[in-house]
Amino acid sequence: MKRRNRNLCKAALGWTLAFFLFHSLLSHGQTAASAAAENKPRISIALFDVDATPPTGSLLAYDPMEKSGDLGLRAKGMVIMGSGLPVVLCAVDWIGIGNESQDAFKQVLARAASTLPERVAIHTVHQHDAPVSDWGAEKILVKAGLDPMAFESSFDKVLLDRLGKAVQNALNQVQPVTHLGTGRAAVEMVASNRRIAGPDGKIIHSRTSATRDPDIRRYPEGLIDPEVSLISFWNEDKPVAVLSYYAVHPQSYYLTKEANPDFPGIARYLRQLAVPDALHIHFNGAGGNITAGKYNDGAKENRLILAQRLAEGMRKAWEATEKTPLEADDVYWHMENVRLPANEHVLEIEDEMHQKDHRWLTNNMQKLAWYKRQALGKSIPVSCLALGKARILHLPGELFVEYQLAAKSERPDLFVAMAAYGDYGPFYIGTEKAYQEGGYEIGASPVTPEAENMLTQTIKKLLHAETTNPSPQHALLTVQNNDDHPTFVRTLAQWEEKRKAWQHGMEKIMGPLPSPGERDKPDIQWLDTLYAKYYNRYNIRFLSDDRNEVTAFLYVPHGSRANPGMLVLHSTGEPGKKIVDGQSHLENRAVARELAERGYVVLAPDYPSFGDQSAHDFDRDGFESGTMLGIWNHIRCVDLLSDMEEVDPERIGVIGHSLGGHNALFVAAFDHRLKAVISSCGWTPFDYYDIGEEAGKRYGGRLGPWAQERYMPKIKEFMPDKKLPFDFPEIIALVAPRPFFSNSPVNDSNFDVEGVKAGIGLVEPVYRFLGFPDNIQARYPEAGHDFPSETRKAAYGFLDKHFGFSPIKLLDDE
Repeated sequence: MKRRNRNLCKAALGWTLAFFLFHSLLSHGQTAASAAAENKPRISIALFDVDATPPTGSLLAYDPMEKSGDLGLRAKGMVIMGSGLPVVLCAVDWIGIGNESQDAFKQVLARAASTLPERVAIHTVHQHDAPVSDWGAEKILVKAGLDPMAFESSFDKVLLDRLGKAVQNALNQVQPVTHLGTGRAAVEMVASNRRIAGPDGKIIHSRTSATRDPDIRRYPEGLIDPEVSLISFWNEDKPVAVLSYYAVHPQSYYLTKEANPDFPGIARYLRQLAVPDALHIHFNGAGGNITAGKYNDGAKENRLILAQRLAEGMRKAWEATEKTPLEADDVYWHMENVRLPANEHVLEIEDEMHQKDHRWLTNNMQKLAWYKRQALGKSIPVSCLALGKARILHLPGELFVEYQLAAKSERPDLFVAMAAYGDYGPFYIGTEKAYQEGGYEIGASPVTPEAENMLTQTIKKLLHAETTNPSPQHALLTVQNNDDHPTFVRTLAQWEEKRKAWQHGMEKIMGPLPSPGERDKPDIQWLDTLYAKYYNRYNIRFLSDDRNEVTAFLYVPHGSRANPGMLVLHSTGEPGKKIVDGQSHLENRAVARELAERGYVVLAPDYPSFGDQSAHDFDRDGFESGTMLGIWNHIRCVDLLSDMEEVDPERIGVIGHSLGGHNALFVAAFDHRLKAVISSCGWTPFDYYDIGEEAGKRYGGRLGPWAQERYMPKIKEFMPDKKLPFDFPEIIALVAPRPFFSNSPVNDSNFDVEGVKAGIGLVEPVYRFLGFPDNIQARYPEAGHDFPSETRKAAYGFLDKHFGFSPIKLLDDE
């Protein structure tokens, strides 16, 4: 009741201030509504166009390069700003960019555009007289003592430098966007299906890009997507940029030793001449089983003919373009990670590569690199950019055209375009039916038939996803302008400034986090070992600094190598780490043991003053709070896990219950190496924390339990009701967009569930703003201060999914 009265008083004060503010604005000739309109986010774009042609003497995908064609190769793209963090779209005239190279290109473009790598889509047009890039394939070849040949990455780094500088320069020439244009038209006599089946349904002919056999050319065109799709950006009546999408293998002829963009590049150039004010960027669609083979016998004259036909389709689509206003609320980015199923035969490449030639390696090594990444739980992003009624899907590999047609038919009410040839690692991705039919593409595919269902479900989810952006007035997403009007966070730099402010707020109460500097590798003392069915459990200790030590259980599953790692933090209780090992009267707490049985490498430390740290002296540890000492010790635990060969340092998470639940959030707020966070019964906003009148008297106030010596003594200065300089919604926002799972039972007497729901309501828009709405999940079981089995199953499944991990042992009925 007191809280309600407080809130009513605040509301009354707010209404009074609003009244005077309104009349103040009127006296200056400006209403609140007009001020908001002036401050409304607007869409703008920055364009870049870079020479992507390697120097003479370089290795193209299949041959040494002797010269460059008149047009050369380009890397073209745009940065879209004004709705969430910037989005970067880029198309490169290369045959493929895969695996670690995708990571590198996205990181460089994201850094230049001040955004997250997850908001970058980079695709190739897939011309064959062009380079291929895959740093993972290069590493495999070099490690095997082989020449990396086409995968040698020197020019990759040159292009990356050019792209980074071009994006930074483009941001100085930003252009406003007021309207979006969409148009489609048929392209005549270019695309044909390359797979020709016999009477039994098996593939008997492959109609290649240049099909010299007239009998094969005479077969029907087959299943294609005949349309080219155009999406254009306008500043009122001026076109600024045009994106085109068409599904076909982009070869008229190749193996010329001349770097050239082939007929799609020529078509793009012709349209650039026709509409010179707009930058033209072309993306290849799902053309894995589509070539120009029916209409091309390889004659060199056909390159221009095919280019003119594609350009004519682009012209018709341009003339059919319909313009609609484009506001910031109309633009939304959404991403889903997909872990495609791998064909085990891919491993045979590792044995064969020592006997094969340059061209064979070009077609196969990226598949092996992808397989190895997949085995480590690495996933591939599939993203969707919503632009009003338009949707642009970004997908990996050489997809069959059926995926593109299915996407369009899934949402006939929308304008759907697809860019394939994103991550080139998975190479050909057919349909389930195609894997029964056989053919070249299927024999070369490194994925299994189950890939179709995975991708189809992901495409459907993205096309049906909510595309509502958070309010521009959302407190966690705003920054102050010089005129004191709040605006949306628009760049990663602004977001990082907010993050630093929230961390600083935590340090005001917890004390400063020690400077990371150069930390020594933890020097472990091995005290004893327990051999269990699924793991070895080691009792260890190590110094976290010159005054403090960590005592912990370390669980190493049998045969583990590059497995996910988990930092497991116990709840309040004298047994300390023994609680999460199941050595207490508390049920549903043996999280460390259960995760180790699943196959996770687990480190479960004692919190200072519990377990083997029961004699800890807080007056002599050198920290202003036990909480910050806990954060520091837990960071040192991550150091240890990151250095173990049994652990994949890119797959380390943290989980805790109660005391461990908020400590999991605290350490993740400062340590980005923790890629997933699970907090059980660990938090509620401080306004909702209420231990009752009698307990409040015992502890000296409502927040008294937080102000104990082992936690944050400085909170005493803010009791009984002063506002703390940090709160849990801000801490969870510090975790975003990393996966976060909250177990918050409805009858938890420690942490008010209504406060949790309010806090989740504040943070969900942050995850949506960053493009990861599914990365935040909360469960509200009918339970008290507990971590019931059904919720633990959900939490463990959440971890398994995000780490791409198949557990060895499941909980009962899981």
